[in-house]
This record gives sequence, C-alpha cells and structure tokens, in this order.
Amino acid sequence: MERKVSTIDLKVGMHVANLDRPWLDTPFLLQGFIIEKEEDIQALQQHCKYVFIDTEKGDEATSYLDDKPTLPSNQYVEEFLEGGTKRVNYEEKQSAFHELPAAEVALESATNKVAMIMDNLKAGDNLDVGAVRNAVQPVLESVIRNSDALLWVSEMQKKDEYTYAHSIDNCALGIAFGRHLGLYKEDMRNLAMGLLLMDVGKVKVDDGILNKAGTLTVEEFDKMKEHVHHGVDLLRNTPGINESIIHIVLTHHERYDGSGYPHGLKGKQVPVFGRIAAIIDCYTAMTSTSIYRTAIAPHKALQTIYNWRNKYFQDELVEQFLQCVGVYPTGSLVEMSTGEVGMIMAQNRVQRLKPKIMMLLDENKRPYEVSKIVDLSIDATDTSGVDLSIITGLKAGAYDIDPSKILED
Repeated sequence: MERKVSTIDLKVGMHVANLDRPWLDTPFLLQGFIIEKEEDIQALQQHCKYVFIDTEKGDEATSYLDDKPTLPSNQYVEEFLEGGTKRVNYEEKQSAFHELPAAEVALESATNKVAMIMDNLKAGDNLDVGAVRNAVQPVLESVIRNSDALLWVSEMQKKDEYTYAHSIDNCALGIAFGRHLGLYKEDMRNLAMGLLLMDVGKVKVDDGILNKAGTLTVEEFDKMKEHVHHGVDLLRNTPGINESIIHIVLTHHERYDGSGYPHGLKGKQVPVFGRIAAIIDCYTAMTSTSIYRTAIAPHKALQTIYNWRNKYFQDELVEQFLQCVGVYPTGSLVEMSTGEVGMIMAQNRVQRLKPKIMMLLDENKRPYEVSKIVDLSIDATDTSGVDLSIITGLKAGAYDIDPSKILED
C-alpha cells in the first residue's frame, strides 16, 4: 500500500515507490528502492518535498501526509448554525456615514501594515504576530461599531492590484461575518487574523507560478497547493499564534463535499472557521480582478455560492453569509428602476431590498455633479410617484465608474 510521507519523516528501511515529480527529473537510477543509508534520505530531501512509500515492501512511517487530521471546532458557533441563539448581539454604535473617516484610517493602516509584514517575510524575516494583531485591531473596532462603513470604503479603494487587497478584503468581510454570527470579540480577532494570513505560504511559492496569467499545468498547480503546508509550517514556527488561526490556514481550501485539499476533509471534519474562510475566500476572489480572472458582479458571485451550498459549502453557513452581506452587498453597483446607477452604501437589516444607496449616474447615465443619498426604506417612490427599486446588480467598473474616485470627490 502506498502512503504519502514528508521527506522530513523518512527513515532507513522504507521503500520509496514514487516521488512528487517525474523520476527523470531526479538523479535516482531506480524507480522504486529501499532507503539503505542516511545519504539516501538527504538526497531525497534535496529533490522532493514528499514521496510515496510502499508499506508492504518496507518499514512504515510514524506520520503520513494523507492522514486526515482531527481538528477541533468552535462549538457555540456550531450550535448556533444548528438552530441555537447567538452568543453576542452587536448593535450599530455609529451610522455608516459617521464611521467613514475612522474606517478609512483603519483600512489604510491595515493595508500598510500587511504590505510591510509580507515584504518582511519575503526578505526572510520572521512573522511578527504583534504586527498582524495591530493590523487587524482597528479594522475589528470599526466593523464592531458599524458593519457597513469599512466594507464600503474597501470597495471604494479597490484597485486592480491583488497582492494585499485580497488579504484585507478577506479580513474585513470575515469580521463582518463574525459580527453577524455573534462571535465573541477574541474569536472574531482570531478569525480575522486567520483570514489575513490564509495565503501567507505563497511567499514560498515561485513568483513565476504566482504571476502566471494562463492556466497552470498540473505540476504548477501542485506547487501552488503547497502554499497551504508552507503557511502552516511558518505559523507553527511562530510563537504566540493561536491554534485556530493555524487551522484556518490549513483548511481554507477544503470543501464540504470532500473535494478540497490538502486532506480532502469532508463536512464537519473541517472546523467551522475553515468553512467560513472557504466561503469568504471564494467570494472575494470572484469579486476581485486578478491575473487569473476578471471580477464578476457581487450579486452573481453570491448566486454562484448559493448554487454551491451543500456541495462546496455548508448550507447553513451559506444562508447566514447571504443574510450578512445582503442581496446586493455593500459597495456593489446597482441600476435603479429610474435608470439611475448607484452604489450600495449601507444595508437595511430588516428590509434587505431597501438599502441606502449613493446615486452616481442619472437616468441618462451621466454623472451627478453632487452625489445624492437615497434610503429606499424612506424614499419609496421616484419623482413621478412610481415605486423606486433596484432592478439589477452591475459588475464592478460598469459605465466606467471608478470607485476609488468617489472618496476623492
């Protein structure tokens, strides 16, 4: 029987049946051999991250990479998803409008700190846990005061640059979702830090693979998937990291039906924070422009996630996520029944189809000289007395709208 083993765990007496790369790409003459001396192990470690050993032809290992780990979950969140009550009910302490200045400062500070953290890691420095916590804290405090303002600012400042924006988007949306689920503040912080660090292992992946615009080859994709183990190894060697943060990094590519990686965990074998991370990572990837894809409209991304419930994502978590972000998420563009185009500025938690909207274009798709704010729960009709409503969501950049210019105006 062949089992997958890290080359770190190899011992004399094991039978190497296969490598993590073609045999011809290595100096080994035999395709399958018994490890007879320490020099054999050193040679394998030089060329391979992992190998497959035949446990019927040689000795067994003490641990295997294809073992499915047993990971603890957050029990009070599990109970809530099964029909229980929230542990914490957060109230809006500030309107979205009044929270905007603090949200801008928090987002700018977090972006700068994350850029510094990642650049230091690429330069070979150790991960600074205190810096990660300091990056998350102002974002956490802002979203606790108001769950819309920072998400709105994040969309306003979104650029085509994907490197750090994806991590920040994950963090901010994760805090908003954690707030919606009623997480304790410390658990929300751990969730946010895990989401911020999900892809930290990519600092160990070759830039040629990370920046490749075309489809990755099977071998390249295998290399890309190694970022999970790179990230886990990095965090395990970093003092002060909560275990739940490591589990988020380990499981954010697992899927509810067992089709994910690296361990093919299924259902609740994946801790609930890992299941949350999978949804958020997928949503922010679909709604962001990168070298791999063009962003799609947020409402279409939500429809896709909804269609994937009980396949890739847990049904109950998908339902809660849709409740959290709304039918048309904060920061998304919409077209009105009048022909006007606006951007969702704040959600209506009671009437999901009646959010607060900043109108940007008139019925002829010409920019307003002064943007106007419309609250559909109050402004129910247009100037002619006809019902005012959203007729469709629009993709980012529709009608050449540049969100980053809105905050400058």
